[in-house]
Amino acid sequence: MKGKTDIAVIAAVFLGLAFLCCPPASAEDLMIASFEGGGQSDIGTAIGTWSSDTLDTSQGCTMEVTPLYGVMGRTTQEAHVLKITYDVATTGPAFNGIYIKLNNIDLTPYDGMNFLIKGDSEKGFTTKFKVGLKNTKGERATCVLNWVTDEWQMLEIPMREFKALGTVTDWKHMTEIFFTFDDMTVDSKEGVLYVDEVKFSGEE
Repeated sequence: MKGKTDIAVIAAVFLGLAFLCCPPASAEDLMIASFEGGGQSDIGTAIGTWSSDTLDTSQGCTMEVTPLYGVMGRTTQEAHVLKITYDVATTGPAFNGIYIKLNNIDLTPYDGMNFLIKGDSEKGFTTKFKVGLKNTKGERATCVLNWVTDEWQMLEIPMREFKALGTVTDWKHMTEIFFTFDDMTVDSKEGVLYVDEVKFSGEE
């Protein structure tokens, strides 16, 4: 997306292990969702929410594209971001989240998935949740992302971490990115997160 910052502090996270670095963005990056085009992704696919139990009104997830100032410190420039409001504070097991359809894209050329994220300091937020990828076979690879704060940061999950899980056999026909908030993983059972610039990064 024009005008958005491509150089940021990156935290690569897998099952609680994280590191910080500051690499330049690759020319081969594939933007999936900048949220400047409304409710669809930059590749023309659907973005939506899901819930483990749609009949249980005590838990769920909603989303909206909203304008914000101060994304990655740009206090005078407005950007549209995805606001995610989740709630798993119920008596029984609960998990829900968002999805971004991928239209069967080939992810083998890419080294990582990254996005901007921050929590809402007034509403509260979880510092950890699950991020996953799914293919046409229904195979999934899911990582736990940690260390979300109330300041904007770019988080990156290297593709090698997804692939190390050994559950996805075909990376050439990927159908979905999904974020999952479940009552066993999150450290705040309800809250608000803001997400922007979901992309896959190529080689530097």
